[in-house]
Amino acid sequence: MMRSVIPRRIVRGNIIRRILLQGKPSVNLIEWQHPCYNNDHLSGQFLAPTKAKRFFSTLDVQFSETDRRMVEDEAARLQTSVSLQDLMKTGRGERLDMFDAETRERHGATDLVLIQVAGFLKHELPIRLAHRVQDLERVPLFEEMQSVRDVRDLYIKSIIELSNFGDLETPEQEERFAKLVETIYQRHSSVLVQMARGAYEFRTALRERKGNEFELQDGSNSFLDRFYLCRIGIRVLIGQYLALRQPPVENYVGIICSNTSPYEIVKRAIDDAAFMCTRRFGDAPEVIMTGRLDLTFPYVPTHLHYIMLELLKNSMRATVEWHGVDADFPPIKVVIADGAENEDVVIKVSDEGGGITRSNMRKIWSYLFTTADPAIQEGMVGSNGGNDHGIDAPLAGLGYGLPISRSYCRYFGGDLSIMSMEGYGTDAFVYLTRLGNSREPLPM
Repeated sequence: MMRSVIPRRIVRGNIIRRILLQGKPSVNLIEWQHPCYNNDHLSGQFLAPTKAKRFFSTLDVQFSETDRRMVEDEAARLQTSVSLQDLMKTGRGERLDMFDAETRERHGATDLVLIQVAGFLKHELPIRLAHRVQDLERVPLFEEMQSVRDVRDLYIKSIIELSNFGDLETPEQEERFAKLVETIYQRHSSVLVQMARGAYEFRTALRERKGNEFELQDGSNSFLDRFYLCRIGIRVLIGQYLALRQPPVENYVGIICSNTSPYEIVKRAIDDAAFMCTRRFGDAPEVIMTGRLDLTFPYVPTHLHYIMLELLKNSMRATVEWHGVDADFPPIKVVIADGAENEDVVIKVSDEGGGITRSNMRKIWSYLFTTADPAIQEGMVGSNGGNDHGIDAPLAGLGYGLPISRSYCRYFGGDLSIMSMEGYGTDAFVYLTRLGNSREPLPM
């Protein structure tokens, strides 16, 4: 079995250098994965298909009746689920047989791939966005929050722009479509923080109400699971398309790396988590990695980095707080497991940070539960930052990290589970499908 230790003294040296460099990481988290992909695409319990109904009960007057009908029509259509293999095969040009011989002769393979992917987005994005608009209008109390209304109106504007786009048959038309999609991608980049602001307002409203608080919280968590899972899908589709338009990168098909190395990604996540922990407490535990350190498989590196960063910073924070800042911390252990017959790549993160009480185990998957200082929460939801998450965030914040990490895992057919022993520590298990043939579990 291979073993790798990230010593505490090396971690501290790296972190001190990074703190001196204006408090930022020395390596751009995006560049090492893909130079043209922005790491802010985000998203359980899924609802059965329902008939489209009239919504927009509180819709702003800027949208006409025609616009309303357009969104309702899109919401009545079925979404199309894709898999990691679908994205890779399309990006490689393995599905160009849909074009006739004359079209294939007139345009190059790269142009045809882009036209094909753009055509799918033109069809699919309005449908997915409309389903989320419909969902935003159905959640009791949540839909009354102004920040949630702002997100809904943002989505409606994007649906209208996509639906009104003309033909998409030539490279020139595809280039214009790409500019529109990039504008939408950037416009939606702060949606996580906007929805977090809505959740913060929702918690405040719940405290002022009496009665069915648990039922409202449970329904809201299911809604947010659906919302963020679908948002991950939208960001992946757009990110893949925009990445395919950039110069090729070795071992990449768009945002997907065919040789993703869990070991390399965990190493960077350790560095980033240790930076955050040292900034908060002045020190960080060492991390020991064992198992299949040579393993590679097709995956989206930014997804795995986000998941591992969340688990490692949680473990580091728990370890330091449980043992005290002046103690000799027990190491955090990461095991990467895989075998020729395994259906999953499994990564385990183990700490001795005191564990989680049994009464709180269900709460860790709630978007309405966080152990962060209320002042930090208020500051985060009050910011107008454009990124969903980053190295500049506090060590504990909105309480979104674990549920969104689980959505990242589930998006391509994996999962995330937590087992804890109160008074000792916690084990987190990340399951990632090896074959990449699981289709998106799209909520309706």
